[in-house]
Amino acid sequence: MCDQTFLAITFGPCDSCSENRPLMNLYIKTEPINYCSLCMEIMACQGLASGETLKSLKAESETLRKKLEEERKKLHDVELEKVAEKAEALGELNMKTRRTLKGHGNKVLCMDWCKDKRRIVSSSQDGKVIVWDAFTTNKEHAVTMPTTWVMACAYAPSGCAIACGGLDNKCSVYPLSLDKDENLAAKKKSVAMHTNYLSGCTFTNSDMQVRD
Repeated sequence: MCDQTFLAITFGPCDSCSENRPLMNLYIKTEPINYCSLCMEIMACQGLASGETLKSLKAESETLRKKLEEERKKLHDVELEKVAEKAEALGELNMKTRRTLKGHGNKVLCMDWCKDKRRIVSSSQDGKVIVWDAFTTNKEHAVTMPTTWVMACAYAPSGCAIACGGLDNKCSVYPLSLDKDENLAAKKKSVAMHTNYLSGCTFTNSDMQVRD
């Protein structure tokens, strides 16, 4: 596994304050640390220099962003079309298979990455929806839909839910948690009913809105 830090978001007891809250699953190398947003902010403040606050750092970041935009505008002295005429052709794209996720019994019809860049949800012609850990190739959750041909699936921005549907003419939402043995089917919520099959769905920037 790469030496890197990344975030996922789930729900459960905080490792710091033990309260049941939405968690930011901070992975440092291979060690998971599940902190709520309050404890994450406290941990972040511990590294601040004297006189610094998160508010002042955000203000400084915004100032630097504006300066960067101003510098970019100074360089916008030519039309994109003219630049494209001088662009060199791209070489052959070299793609490699990093992981192969095996578990579906038929064609995979849709998939979507979680924003933590680690988890994937996939739906298949076999009627199953599976949530994967793409790093380890383990199945974290699986649910069998009441129909085959599940043609659409999507991860919520927070990583705490998935949406899916297909020939059942419904868009169904399943909340996720840290308990990998929970019965997802019992928590299903049908949020939309169509007169025909569902061919696609996606969350907006909010967990509360699904576009299908």
